[in-house]
Amino acid sequence: MSEYWKYRLAAFLSRLPPERMAYWVGLRIADRYYRRNHAGREAIISNLRTIYASRGVVPADEALQGHARKCFQYFGKYLVDFFRFARVTPDEVQRRFSLEHREYLDQCLTLGRGAVLVTAHFGNWELGGAVMAAMGYKISAMVLPERMQKLNRMFQRQRESRGVHVIPVGRTAVLNVVRLLKQGEIVALLGDRDFTGKNDRVEFFGRKARIPRGPAWLSFKTGTPILMVFLIRQVDDSFLLRFHPPILPEEEGSVDALRGRICRTMEMEIGERPYQWFIFDDFWADAYATQPGAAVRKT
Repeated sequence: MSEYWKYRLAAFLSRLPPERMAYWVGLRIADRYYRRNHAGREAIISNLRTIYASRGVVPADEALQGHARKCFQYFGKYLVDFFRFARVTPDEVQRRFSLEHREYLDQCLTLGRGAVLVTAHFGNWELGGAVMAAMGYKISAMVLPERMQKLNRMFQRQRESRGVHVIPVGRTAVLNVVRLLKQGEIVALLGDRDFTGKNDRVEFFGRKARIPRGPAWLSFKTGTPILMVFLIRQVDDSFLLRFHPPILPEEEGSVDALRGRICRTMEMEIGERPYQWFIFDDFWADAYATQPGAAVRKT
């Protein structure tokens, strides 16, 4: 079955049954991938070892296996949410989404310079944009296009139906982002995967890793503050949308300093719940898959 039809099936199974049943199906499929996808499972375990080692922890083998399985399962729920939430209403925000330090977002926008919103492949980053759109904020997101056009169109329709303006990564993407920031708007980027092919590494969880310079560069060149935001799944399948204090480029003084602040904030969030960080290949290896979650899609 092609990737497109796998996702069409995932969309059908996510939307048709009641939510709890859809989650149950997502968990069972995730368990299947956990058992069969040896490469993805071992990559997650390797990443977990690095995260725990940075905190001085030598985890038991059973703990690593359990957290690796949990990562697959949380990703299964993430996919259910991706297809099930065609849009998020203000009532749903009030019912299911707790907000932590929303005032940081408003402080950032009060400066009149827009916001470079940075998150990671963590929790439910896709749904975070939909929640902010439902809260009345105009938000755009830079997205790496899928290689298959049909799949790319399906994902783009899903994102735009939730009120998020999509900016595909490409030749004119940076110019579009700079224009939006100068208009005082919010542009969201992922800060934990570098797809440029450059071997520009910085320390991340105690080891050198390829972390993108793009968010820090945009902030420094445009004078736009960085706002770190994460949507975290809770044990009852509600969510916490957590905002961190704005990072001002004039206070940090350089692109490298800004990138360091981004790394430290991601370490803080990912370190608390590493099983919600959806990187299914060895993050600290010399090369990794070109698409996040690519290892999950392999059987």
